[in-house]
Amino acid sequence: MKKLLLVGLVFLKLNSAYAQDPHFSQFVMVPQYVNPSLIGLSQSDWRAIFNFRQQWGNANTPFTTGMAAAEYKIIGRQPKYYESDENTNCLAVGAAFMYDQSMFGAFKSNYVMGTLAYKANLFEGHSIGIGFQGLYGHRRIDYSRLTFGEQFSSQGFDITLPSGETAFPSFKPYLSVNAGVVYNYQREYFNLTLGGSMYHINKPKQSFLSGPDKILPMRYVLHGSVEYKATPSMFIHLSSIYMEQALPAYFTVGGTLGYVLSKGDESNILYSGLWVREGDAIYPFLGMKINNLQIGLSYDITDSKQNQGPSNPRTIELSLVITSNSIGAGIPPCPR
Repeated sequence: MKKLLLVGLVFLKLNSAYAQDPHFSQFVMVPQYVNPSLIGLSQSDWRAIFNFRQQWGNANTPFTTGMAAAEYKIIGRQPKYYESDENTNCLAVGAAFMYDQSMFGAFKSNYVMGTLAYKANLFEGHSIGIGFQGLYGHRRIDYSRLTFGEQFSSQGFDITLPSGETAFPSFKPYLSVNAGVVYNYQREYFNLTLGGSMYHINKPKQSFLSGPDKILPMRYVLHGSVEYKATPSMFIHLSSIYMEQALPAYFTVGGTLGYVLSKGDESNILYSGLWVREGDAIYPFLGMKINNLQIGLSYDITDSKQNQGPSNPRTIELSLVITSNSIGAGIPPCPR
């Protein structure tokens, strides 16, 4: 339908003028997307993270975003808790793939990331890290998922018929340079992390138009987290993030409580929590750690103007973390 094409072209026009990266509610579960220097800070030699998000799932054209990431420590390892006689310098590499689509898959984006980070131990539990990342991005319109008035027949829409429309070229692929720094203070049963990052430092072009001003704006991120073992059977995790890209910006703060299900056995932990995204949504979180596996589910309760329609926007997000080893005493293995 021409109306569908018109909506898509309007969206593309806005997207090229004020292009935005996808975002995740469970930002603690996408470390490579938040700050390249965060890889290597986990308490395992390697970990794999998967995240799936469906935004406005009850709308006519939901947004679907997925990410698969992995990281591996080449040099060094993170201790279960601070040990004064151990050098915690660490060199880690990471890779990630992310996709984003809307209009029932007609508008698609794919991203591939490669990350390198180094963390240097300073003194008495203090460390600082720096990370660099290269990103390859590509967006396109899949015309096979669109229908037009000229394709309507007595049997309904027939996509094998000529559409009579001229297809626009896809976005040109682009390369992006990203970097970040992180400060970490770790003692037994306590962990503080503060960091900042910049994405699209080289301001790559992202448009099917040839205008020189159609660039992907830089994305700035500030984040912090505190993890604390309050009692032998309870963990507290607090985290926040500020993200800005072009005009929009948002601030999110919240946290979780971790409950040890079996006394003296921290291999099974139940997590529950809540985050608030300023002026947009409140989302509860429920998670579970079973040995080397951690799974989490969140649901966005929209409290912005988008919630004034006939039905509430439905946004869910599912995360899965697999680590190389199960953590015993100390801080639980939450991605920072």
